Amino acid sequence: MSPHTPPADAPPQGFAPRRILIATDAWDPPQVNGVALTYAETIAQLRAWGDTVEAIHPRLFPGKWWTIKADNVELVRDGGLTARLIDQFAPDHVHIATEGPIGFAAWRHCRKRGLAFTTTYHTQWPEYAERRSQGLVSARWLYPLVRAFHNAAAQVMAPTPAMADLLADNGFTSPVRLWARGVDQSLFHPRPQPQERPEELRNVAGPVALYVGRVASEKSIEAFLEADSDAQRCVVGEGPLLSTLRRKFPRALFVGLKRGEALARFYAAADLFVFPSRTDTFGRVMIEALASGAPVAAFPVDAPRFVLGDSGAGAMHEDLGRAMAQALTIEKDLCLKRAACFTIADATRQFRAGLVDVEA
Repeated sequence: MSPHTPPADAPPQGFAPRRILIATDAWDPPQVNGVALTYAETIAQLRAWGDTVEAIHPRLFPGKWWTIKADNVELVRDGGLTARLIDQFAPDHVHIATEGPIGFAAWRHCRKRGLAFTTTYHTQWPEYAERRSQGLVSARWLYPLVRAFHNAAAQVMAPTPAMADLLADNGFTSPVRLWARGVDQSLFHPRPQPQERPEELRNVAGPVALYVGRVASEKSIEAFLEADSDAQRCVVGEGPLLSTLRRKFPRALFVGLKRGEALARFYAAADLFVFPSRTDTFGRVMIEALASGAPVAAFPVDAPRFVLGDSGAGAMHEDLGRAMAQALTIEKDLCLKRAACFTIADATRQFRAGLVDVEA
């Protein structure tokens, strides 16, 4: 490394410490999802650089309005706590991460006080609700609500350019800035030693096709389990469809929720990673898989198009079985090279650059 080249995780050029407040209904624990994990990594990186970061999250609230046990989601009773915490912290920047009770309380207080704030469009809630309700709720009914929430922001962050285009197409008028995701390559990396292979996979002779994520209808896991492939299917995760899919696909391995080193070993043991979702806005599990040396098979939709780009580290096809077959021919080095494009430090620089001063 040149003496004039900053380390990969160096703070942004011209860095000056700031006070950053993040209001989020997604938090780990109890949630294990891409949004909660992204904020945990982002906050840790910001603090490592020297920023003072305060997170308003569900663990701070004693009262719960509603708990969705299948998704480990807790919707809190705010009682004015969010407003008090914002005023006490006196932030330079406010970022509202989610459209839940905490996010809405922060949104309402910032508007009342005339504080500028940013938001992120993490989840396609209109499409998500339509899928979960099996069509009883129409996506077009919800877009006006979600649009009003984000149009009050000084700037909206989106994980991919395609998602920014979708927002514009649906009447979102606030400026949109890219905020991609990063992967912890100290945790997710190839593990060639046989003793690191998960016990559940040690007797599997053929290729292993892995899925990691919530076991829910919007993830299209049945498309993965029904695809024409001889690969042993392995599902890591929990969710409302778990018992149904266990009964319907008895040959698949359902190993439950895994975290940390245990999860990393499953990625590293996989011969390919399958991402069947058509609605995810990014899909950070794909970059975790790539960093572990597992090529990705997916439908040709926005999230995998962005993550894979023209890297050759995955295969996309409307016939998911064909995509899986193609992915099995991909060299591991291509996966590692593509994963190196997604670092937590780079993603956090994007996030920090997208913030606005509260007095803007």
